[in-house]
Parts: sequence; structure tokens; C-alpha cells
Amino acid sequence: MKKLSLLFFLVTISISGFAQKQKLIAQSQYDYKKFHFGMALDFGYYNLVNDYSESFLQHNDLLSIETDSDIGLGVSFILPDFRLNNRLNIRHLLTVKTIQRNIKYTFNPDYDGPSEVIKNVESWFVESALHLKYRADRINNSRVFVFFGPSFGIDMASEKDVLDENIFKLNKTNLAFEVGAGCDFYFEFFKFAPQIKYSYGVTNLIVQDGTIFTSPLEGFYTRGLQFSLTFE
Repeated sequence: MKKLSLLFFLVTISISGFAQKQKLIAQSQYDYKKFHFGMALDFGYYNLVNDYSESFLQHNDLLSIETDSDIGLGVSFILPDFRLNNRLNIRHLLTVKTIQRNIKYTFNPDYDGPSEVIKNVESWFVESALHLKYRADRINNSRVFVFFGPSFGIDMASEKDVLDENIFKLNKTNLAFEVGAGCDFYFEFFKFAPQIKYSYGVTNLIVQDGTIFTSPLEGFYTRGLQFSLTFE
């Protein structure tokens, strides 16, 4: 009996200790709601990848074209996040972000002009993205997820139709495909989710104006790596 009492005491202590290690489950019914809304703060590096045209080899004065990636800032609104089942959600995001990219042209030292020219291109994008989100099992107050889907953007600062050879012009619209991952953290009054995503643009943004700055290029395509802090 003493051994049984000791065993019961040890089991009771073990269960009590295990229970103390369990976290209080926050918003246990959150994932069963049909709709969620929220917002995100976005930070990312965005770049342009160029394809050279056949005429690039004919420009003996032009040695290289390089694009420097730059930090972009934005705000996204989740309008809304729609629950399909326990694993899948469809999420629509409306994003406003600003990006500045620097395109550097390096010329032959014998060129009758500057040896280096930098074209600054500033963009203000309004983007609409539709993501399919897959969520793993919830563990205490966290849940890992992955997502992918298309994004359509309009550059509100595009100067495509401006008749000025000194301005480097990009097309106004862009289509990209995005893939990313993150983790939901549940708190008493809200859900917080840091996430990272990669954006792969498929729209050719170059506007051919017949100058030495565009004729060597076959196309310009967007690439981006973005980190977001989401609150729902």
C-alpha cells in the first residue's frame, strides 16, 4: 500500500508538472471562423533582372548594365482571409509599396561621354494578390504555414508615356508569382504572423525608346524577397 501510495503521489506530481508546462490556448476558436481581416507591414529587397538583346554586342561603347537591389517599404491589407477547411485558406491582399531601383551603365573609357551613367527608377505599386495558404497542425499557440499564388501590380509612378529620352521608362503593369512561408502566433486579442516570400515577375517591363539605354535590352523582369509582419 505504501508503494502504491508513493506511486500515486509520483504520478500525480508528474501530471501536475506536465500540466504546468502546457500553455494556455489563446483564441481556440479562431481558426474555425469563415473570414478574417488584417494588415501587414512589408520590408523587402527588389531588383530587376535584364535579358540582353542581340544588339548588345553591337554596342562597342557599352560594357555592362547592372541593377542594384534596394529596400522597399509597403503596407498590405488582408481583404479577407477565407477558410476553406482546417488546412486550406484563400487570402486576398491589397498592397501599396514604394520601390527605387538604380540601373548602372558602364561605358568604354574611349566612349565620347561619361564612363558611368546611373538611371534611378522610382515606383509606387498598388498590388492585388491571391494566395492559397496551407497550414500545419496547431501546436499550443503557434501554427506554421506555406502559401503561393499570383500577384497583379500597377505602377502609379510609371512614366511610360512621357516623351523624354532622359527618363528611363518601365511598363505600368506587372504580373508575378509568389511563394512563401511563415508562422501564426496566437495571442489573447490578436494573431501575429511573421512571414517571408519570394516574388518572380513574368511581365517584360522594358519600354523601347530607341536610346542606347534600352536598345541593348530584350527585357526587364522583377524579382523580390519580402519580409512581412502580419496582424489579424
